[in-house]
Amino acid sequence: MRNVVSAIRGCDPRRVALSDQSGQWSYGELVQAIARRAAAWRVLPPVVGVLMPRDRRAVAAELALASLGRTVVPLPDFFSPAQWQHMVADAGIAVVVTVAEWQDRLTGIAVPTVLYPAADDGSTLTVAEPSRRIIYTSGTSGQPKGVVLDEGQMAASLAGLKVAARARPDDVHLSLLPFSLLLEHLCGVLLPLSVGARVHIALSPLEAEAVQATTAVVVPALLRDWVAGLQAARRQAPASLRLVAVGGAPVAEALAEQAWACGLPVHEGYGLSECCSVVAVNRPGARRAGTVGKPLAGVTVEIEDGEIVVSGPTVMAGYLGRAPAGGRWHTGDLGSLDDDGYLRVLGRKDAVIVTAQGRNISPDWIEAGMLADPLIRCAAVLAGTGGDSGTQALIVPHPQAGEQDWDARVAVTVRDLPAYARPQRVTVIPADLARQYALFTLDGRPRRAALMRFIEEKPMSFYQQLLLDTASEREQFQRIPLIAQAVRSGVSRALYLAFLGHAYHHVRYTVPLLQTALQACGPQDAVLAAGLQEYIAEETGHEAWILDDIRALGGDAEACRSGRPALAVRVLVAHAFHLIAEDGPYALLGMVHVLEGMSVALAVQAAGAIRHSLGAEGEGGFSYLSSHGALDQDHVAGFARLLDAVDQPGRRQTVIAAAREFYTLYGNVFRSLEEMADAA
Repeated sequence: MRNVVSAIRGCDPRRVALSDQSGQWSYGELVQAIARRAAAWRVLPPVVGVLMPRDRRAVAAELALASLGRTVVPLPDFFSPAQWQHMVADAGIAVVVTVAEWQDRLTGIAVPTVLYPAADDGSTLTVAEPSRRIIYTSGTSGQPKGVVLDEGQMAASLAGLKVAARARPDDVHLSLLPFSLLLEHLCGVLLPLSVGARVHIALSPLEAEAVQATTAVVVPALLRDWVAGLQAARRQAPASLRLVAVGGAPVAEALAEQAWACGLPVHEGYGLSECCSVVAVNRPGARRAGTVGKPLAGVTVEIEDGEIVVSGPTVMAGYLGRAPAGGRWHTGDLGSLDDDGYLRVLGRKDAVIVTAQGRNISPDWIEAGMLADPLIRCAAVLAGTGGDSGTQALIVPHPQAGEQDWDARVAVTVRDLPAYARPQRVTVIPADLARQYALFTLDGRPRRAALMRFIEEKPMSFYQQLLLDTASEREQFQRIPLIAQAVRSGVSRALYLAFLGHAYHHVRYTVPLLQTALQACGPQDAVLAAGLQEYIAEETGHEAWILDDIRALGGDAEACRSGRPALAVRVLVAHAFHLIAEDGPYALLGMVHVLEGMSVALAVQAAGAIRHSLGAEGEGGFSYLSSHGALDQDHVAGFARLLDAVDQPGRRQTVIAAAREFYTLYGNVFRSLEEMADAA
């Protein structure tokens, strides 16, 4: 990245370099921002982690660290805390650069933090020794592995990309992917900035028209959403677009055709982190459908026993702590080269399914065809089980898919395949279960071994069954506009105080409800009784956190304490008491499932977004959301064990029915807040 920093310094200081939702920087302002950060961070240790939002600050932070010659290790914001902890230990990260509104995410990670922005001393930008970057891949199995890339590999990749993309100063790149992805870091940030172009950091592909974007890099899932959005609006993509590169996974030809019909100039590419992200790509004016184009300049691709082997200056130095790669990499992907040098990728070598009839089936392209359906979020094709000799499909629906005939939808996506390759059975997996059991990587690739274990596990645990049977209600809850807004961009101070007021009045009844359920337990309910006693000990006093938060934000805690709860809150609490009396103590587990499950899914993210929207710093005002989100992760694990001890069908149905009702009632609490906001 040292060469890119030097190139930025030589660009016209008046040209726009970066823009996002809050404004823009010229090249002159970007140079100053990098210099300020570098001056403040000269004392930082050699290996620095970076956890930043997708905005201008993230770009300035990483380029400042590169100018200092530091080894930069991006912490993907979609990784789990356990994966972050592994990265910290594995890479020897001594400090993490982050922002105040995200500092809570690192709670429990054994590493100090440095907050952006640093002090402004007006220093001049200088460029130090070469830096390097360690990229951790989510992987399809095991712990993330660190891919070590030196300046040489990244410079060679940028040189090839510049020619292939015909990058030029008047480009406007629409940045849509996380900066922690090497694909976006190279193609979406470093490449355009190295030629003096503008990078617009967008929240949606539909911003392409407003900024008259010329280039973009997307993954197939994002392309699918972009196409669906254009089709729904009956619009064409802006004519300014000249190159939309698609990588990260196979692209179904049907999806590519739909994209071109919408005016999106899709050009498929192929690569992997071990080879600096891009190995081959179709070029503007030289695209061949069904292929991923020709290799980048300086990169050699050979086919050995059907496997794609890459050599050249872009091959990684090696995995962290392991033997050097030696400039040559066996990718594990199957492929072929045509007479003109265009590369076709045929799937993973270790994923090939051999049927009982001796047919070899590569599932990757079947999965790509299924993913052309906008209502299918993730897909996997595995060998048949339970006597099936062919293949089976497993899908995770889009959150807004609703009720569908999934067998029929999947059949449409594979109708052009030979009969032996079409899945004989379709299994639908709720998103919650897919996340809990890590059945797919964070970018949607199937973890085949985990999927096989999942479908062969018999019987399904009751916790799994509860997630499966309440998936529709949970998705409806998460689509409540106020909840989506709070997680995405925060809310006003008044609305947040109103939420805390509502929360106080149902949280103060948590212990009384648990005690009521405990009193209703009989001798045969010993396991439930022990679980309830643990909950009582853990939940006592949590309502005081909320009053402290209200005070910290300038609200009237005493008025909240003595005030009358909102109707939606009174109904929620009253219904819980009613169900315990009518249906027994197990009904309360339905309420616990909803409140704690949604806390884990949403609370910590919402706390960070709201703190940022209010310009707040520190813990004051957010202890309930932040602490409860973290605590409830342990609670949910214990809750799953407690549920799995519920073995009587009648009791299980009681829990499922109660959970469905509480998704609605808890959702009404947020809907009442929406009404308050609208009235104001």
